[in-house]
Amino acid sequence: MVNDMDLKNLYPYIVAAFLLAIILFGEVIVATNSHDDYTTSIEVDGNRIDFEIESDNAHTYDVVAIDNTFGNAEMVYIYYDPDYESAAKNGKASMGARALDEEYYVEEMFPTLKVRDVTNVKTADAEKLGEIMSQSGKGIVVVTLSGSLPDTVYSGDANDPVFDWMNSGGRLYWVGNIVGKYVSHQDSIEEVNRTDLFLGASDCVDEYFHTAHRDYEGNPFRHDLFFQGNWTTYGVIESKIPEDVDYQCMGYYDGERASITMVSHGEGMVCVVAGEYSIRQRNDLAQLIASGVGPDSVVVRHVSGSVYGTERGTIELTGTEHVDSVFIQLGGAYTVYCRNHEVE
Repeated sequence: MVNDMDLKNLYPYIVAAFLLAIILFGEVIVATNSHDDYTTSIEVDGNRIDFEIESDNAHTYDVVAIDNTFGNAEMVYIYYDPDYESAAKNGKASMGARALDEEYYVEEMFPTLKVRDVTNVKTADAEKLGEIMSQSGKGIVVVTLSGSLPDTVYSGDANDPVFDWMNSGGRLYWVGNIVGKYVSHQDSIEEVNRTDLFLGASDCVDEYFHTAHRDYEGNPFRHDLFFQGNWTTYGVIESKIPEDVDYQCMGYYDGERASITMVSHGEGMVCVVAGEYSIRQRNDLAQLIASGVGPDSVVVRHVSGSVYGTERGTIELTGTEHVDSVFIQLGGAYTVYCRNHEVE
């Protein structure tokens, strides 16, 4: 029989288990929702964009009209090779949950992207990544969660394949450590410290823990795309980015670093998503990939409302405004469905 003292001692564990169950239940709902439950479409007629949303359940919706995006990716590759050393550290996990290591992060990227209508996703080992980056990067996304790049594409030299690939249109999303600091080999990690090749400066990222509590001022993407991660560890110190570098910061801001920084490389970019591994970071990463936003992207219009059944709306543009993508989201921060519609 459990007495009052036992209940008091057990209470923190009961509460923790209950909260964990709620979190896991929410994750399962989001990951298993069928896209058959939702349909979105747009029609463009001059300066008029009509949108239609169908949902079998009641949800809030947000329609974000964006200009200067990369558009939808033809293919998304997630770099993962357990035979190569990784420079990333494991992330935080709820009590009783599986540790958020690189392997688990890779596994969870597939359902996280699928919710956002991105299903053309594959993993790529070091050899495959070398093949990918020996070709044009136009329309191709590569995600690295290892905090390093393998020696098949990067050695710390400006002529490495990764830079030609980005310049030709490739989009590199970086998570896990200081960008450009490490090269991965099969039996070791080599420190080359060439952050400048990616960001234009060698001392614009540090490895201390940082966190942010306010939005990056003047940039609407944090609210419009529901970015959640506010850790800025491994984030780019904005004041140290050279003036001639084309970049955009968004998300949260700690006074020096944003949680997300995109830097142009020719026709492509590198996007640094700051922080240690977390569910919030993973959701932000998926939002970035699905929406196709880049260093020069701007929000032109944002329309929000609620839907249960069918909802229709219109975005009217002025004669000088231009839009190349309409990103439709259901569920707000608790995303159940997204789709990016390219405007011809």
